[in-house]
Order: sequence, then structure tokens, then C-alpha cells
Amino acid sequence: MQLESAEYLKKVYKAIWQGWSGPEHQAEAFANAILAGDLLGQDMQGMGIAMIVHLMAQHDQINYTAEPTVEQDSGNHLVINGNRGIGQYVMTRSMEMAIEKAKQHTFGIAMVHNWHDIGCASAYTRMALEHDCIGILTVNSVTQTAPWGGRELKMSAPPFSYACPAGEMLPLLGDTSVSGIYETYLSKAVLEGRKLDSKCVVDPDTGELTDDPAPYIEHPEHRAAPMLAAPVFPNVKLYVMNVFLEMMTGLLTPGGFTSPQMEYPSMHILEEDPEVQVKRGGGAFIMVINIADLMPVADFKAKVDEWVRTIKASKLQKGFEEVLLPGERAWHEEQKRLKHGIPVQANYWQGIKDMAAEVGVDIEALR
Repeated sequence: MQLESAEYLKKVYKAIWQGWSGPEHQAEAFANAILAGDLLGQDMQGMGIAMIVHLMAQHDQINYTAEPTVEQDSGNHLVINGNRGIGQYVMTRSMEMAIEKAKQHTFGIAMVHNWHDIGCASAYTRMALEHDCIGILTVNSVTQTAPWGGRELKMSAPPFSYACPAGEMLPLLGDTSVSGIYETYLSKAVLEGRKLDSKCVVDPDTGELTDDPAPYIEHPEHRAAPMLAAPVFPNVKLYVMNVFLEMMTGLLTPGGFTSPQMEYPSMHILEEDPEVQVKRGGGAFIMVINIADLMPVADFKAKVDEWVRTIKASKLQKGFEEVLLPGERAWHEEQKRLKHGIPVQANYWQGIKDMAAEVGVDIEALR
């Protein structure tokens, strides 16, 4: 598989954003957030997300010069309007503002609406680590799964991320989707000519579960491949958590909206009505906790280290070589990719080349 350096990919991402007439200071945030997914081995939240941004750019859905505006500022919380700006920049600025609030009030909260795709959620929660804070973030998404017992696309596939500092041990880094699977998993299976690992997609006509995604995915080569059937939750506990995150994002955010009110970035919608403004960025909940206001930071980090060592010292299940904490595998993968290069999927790389060519960027000249 093709390998590219992180330094080179960052140059490419910045050049493409500026080619779209995005401001230089936003280009840095865009490139950092896209690269974060690539480095952690989650290219569907890195380079793949750039393909969705490209689709929005092609149809004039993004306000390239938008700056987030604060609609409410009271005590420890903010309500922020992204003004249809690029999600990577909007969420970076929102996290920065939440960190400032936490420094003033121990707990800083930002509720955000009206942006375009954020990509890798831990790109933002990790920012809190630089300030010896805990960062928490979740956003709702377009409909990607069925409600428990249902067969229609009605529910979000929300990312949920946290970052917690440690001392000698690695920071705790959680970054997961609170759903089963979503379009990228279906697309990958179709492109590889295989079925899914379980019967986790419900046929919209019969209500029967199937493990064959092929009839239900269009344009599997694109990150924003429309689904014609809904994946289901693997268990009811994940469904319960999903509802909670919708409550904290789309329902609670002033000016926000829920997943069923959002529109999938489908080429069909955008091509049929060139004047449409699709609803994106329904709601985000960000919390930052300033540890220093609760106890000495060194004491907290020592507690985290002791707890991590206790967990990792557990006797192993058969077939396991090590107990891993959330984020460990990702931290190691990031270091490996920084040193040896980032593997690039052919279809995602072709998308990047198409973006660059459209705005006259010679990506080979950036090497």
C-alpha cells in the first residue's frame, strides 16, 4: 500500500483548503484535524472525511470564511454558532473557548451547532491535555442506524471522545462511535467483495436482518456513500447511550437540531436542487475539566498512573497478550505512522488528487 509522510499530507490538506479560498488560519485547523484521523489509523475519519468536505465544497454548502459566533455566554458555558463553517475549524475554536472557560470556572462547557463535519473527535479532546485538563466531546450525526426494533434510518452514529492526562503512563484516550456500523463499513465490505461479520443490516421492505450489504449501498468508493438500508444496534445498552448523546447534543443545544432533521450529504439531493442548503452540524456537547481547581495536577496524574498499572496487571484471558487501555493502540499507531509513513487507501487518495486538481494545486510539487 502507498505510504505518505504526515508532513507531506498536512501540506496537501492545507493547500486544498486554501485552494477552496479558505483562510490560512483555518487551513491549519483543517489539516491538523484531518491528519489526526490518518495518524490514528482511522482514515475514514481522516482522509475519508476530506471527501465529504469536497462534496460540500462542490455544491457551495460551506461558508469558507465563517468564524464561530458566541450566542450565549453565561458563567461556565457557551452556546456557539458555527455559521456553516468548516467543522474542523469550528470545533477547534469551540474547544479552545471551552478550555478558557474551564480555566476560569473549573468546568467549561460549549454547545455548538451549524457546522460541517468534524472528522476525528479525539483531534479536539486531545487539545485539553496540553492544559492538564480532561476533554470530553460528542456530536450528533446524520441518520446512520435504526432505532431498537425499527427498520428505518432514524438515529445518529455519534462519536464520543475523552482525553485524560496521566503521568508516566500514556494518557487515557477514548474515541468511539456509539452505534454499531455505518456506511463506511458497508462500503468497505462491498469493495472487498465480502459479507459483513454478522446479520446487522435490516432490509427496509421485509424487516429481515442480512449480512449482505451489496444491495443497500450506492457509490461504495465514496466516503459519503448513501445507504438504502439501516444498520442495527448490536445491543440495547449501546442504544440507550446513543439516546443520551442525542439528548446532550441535538435536543439540548439551543439552535441545534436532531439527527432525523439533518440531511445526508447525498449527491442526489445536492444535484437535484442546486439552491438547497442542507442541514448539518445539529449539535455538539463539549466539556473541559480543569484538574488544578480540584487537586494538585501531580497528585491526579499519580492516581491515574496507579490505576492504569493496576488494570494492566490483570491476569489475561486466553488468547490475549496484554490488557490495553483505551487509546494505547492508537498512540502506538500514531508513533509508528509518524516514523514510517501513513498507509493510503487508493480510493481515498484518488479523491484527494481530484480535490487538488479542481483548485489547481500540484500536490507532487509539495513533496
